[in-house]
Amino acid sequence: MRGPERVNPAMEPREDGTRLTSALSRRSFITKGLAVVGLGTVIPSAFVRAVFAEDAAGAPGGRRRVLVVLQLGGGNDGLNTVIPVTDGAYFDSRPRIGVNPEAALPLGDGFALHPNMGAVKGLWDQGRVAIVRGVGYPQPNRSHFRSMEIWHAGTTDERERTGWLGRLMDATHYEQRSNWHAANMGSSLPISLSSQGSFAASVDSIPTYSLAMDGGAKGQSARRTEDWVRLYAEQGAMGGALALVSKVGTAAYESTVSLKRETAGYQPGATYPTNALGTALKTMAQIATSNLGTTIGYVTTGGFDSHANQAGTQPQLLQAVSDSVGAFYADLAAHGMDHDVITVMWTEFGRRVRENASGGTDHGTATPVFVFGGDVRPGLYGDPPSLHALDEQGDLRYTTDFRSVYSTILSMWFGVDPRDVLQGAYPTLSFL
Repeated sequence: MRGPERVNPAMEPREDGTRLTSALSRRSFITKGLAVVGLGTVIPSAFVRAVFAEDAAGAPGGRRRVLVVLQLGGGNDGLNTVIPVTDGAYFDSRPRIGVNPEAALPLGDGFALHPNMGAVKGLWDQGRVAIVRGVGYPQPNRSHFRSMEIWHAGTTDERERTGWLGRLMDATHYEQRSNWHAANMGSSLPISLSSQGSFAASVDSIPTYSLAMDGGAKGQSARRTEDWVRLYAEQGAMGGALALVSKVGTAAYESTVSLKRETAGYQPGATYPTNALGTALKTMAQIATSNLGTTIGYVTTGGFDSHANQAGTQPQLLQAVSDSVGAFYADLAAHGMDHDVITVMWTEFGRRVRENASGGTDHGTATPVFVFGGDVRPGLYGDPPSLHALDEQGDLRYTTDFRSVYSTILSMWFGVDPRDVLQGAYPTLSFL
């Protein structure tokens, strides 16, 4: 049996009055230091800040690999986004809301983008966009909540409580060198990032990201933070489930220390639209271009549930998405990172082929998925679903399982065996 690890005394923290001095690194503090900090120890604020400082020189060498997931909540109408401009069945089914083919932005192969997606068309012309057509899954569910759960979890198994990105984090925990391995833009963590034991931060904005304190305890935040760190230190020393609680709690605090420090020098290299999505992607760029070590980012925008007046709402939404993504990649290019970041854009389902009486479309099935990035192999992928052989409910039959998109990203971008994450094998595509 292996004996207890021998620790170099020079690396152990030592008390000096009210100060704690050490050559202890952040990582060794998390793994060893928590066990030696007792409730009676006063941790000076300067030490609490310094002990978590990530050594930039210790960042993994080689090229960054960042994935940003952009979710279009509500079920975006894919047929008016990637338009089959040469198919008469499209115009027959949509006499009022069908897009004028002369205004659409041609992609080739009989398809075109919505006219309001000029910035995405610009990326397409630069060879930075792949579009996977007809994406869905067997026995499609037309409920927003259930369909989103399926896409987030990466499985149709209702018993699964973790997300595909959370399982990716768990599978690569030994490679994680930062508590900013994953960052969600917003206040609520998506199911995609739910995991067994990996920390993911949710950020509304960088200036406001901090530990929440009791509003009635003004002037006590520093002392309460030190008490909080000591509490989690004690839990870490107890092992078992409490050690996991300690790990996550410590990661949460460390993330507050490192975020503002590592992003302070950011200057945007593009002008973002002044909407919520533009702000979120600007924050994502600030995090991705820093030394935080982020490899997964998550951004959500909504409003795509177009049951009525679709011609009056979807164009503005697509404009906001297109302009924001265009600015994001111009910003990354200005920082020399446009080849290091891919963005996959998905929605929980497409819409019905035939427009409804309210000038909108109801919940449907198959939908296109966009993949952006300097290293993307551009083009149209997957067979286009036929408008002439619809399912029993008059919806598109999917041609590409969404898990093939995930499988391609896992294997070709991250070098991970997709079976470790997706609980099964799915064909990969060639967009990477």
